Amino acid sequence: MKLFVGNLSYDVSEDELREAFAEFEPLLEFYRPHDRETGKPRGFAFVTLADQEKGEAAIAALNNKRLGGRELKVNEAEDRRNRPPARSNHSGDDEATLGNLPRIDDRPMGKDGQKVRYKSI
Repeated sequence: MKLFVGNLSYDVSEDELREAFAEFEPLLEFYRPHDRETGKPRGFAFVTLADQEKGEAAIAALNNKRLGGRELKVNEAEDRRNRPPARSNHSGDDEATLGNLPRIDDRPMGKDGQKVRYKSI
């Protein structure tokens, strides 16, 4: 059974988290993603246990338990492939047409006859 462990303190080490799940071993898989830019661990992890019974026992024992000064949120992980796509924040746009519009280059022409290239801020 694959579990989602949320609300993790950034200060909790992988060893501390593994220790919290020690009584539910064997752990088949342990994944704690890190931020791409900072390299620091993110506030969640995924833990895969051997069977359904151990997973349910881990949820009952560890959900809302304090670890590193924060209450853990432990539940069964959802398969992202079965979730509907995230809604966009574009107001008034029909989702079916987003991304299908041609790109319009409305930059002004410079003195040399070339399109002006904008510089980033």
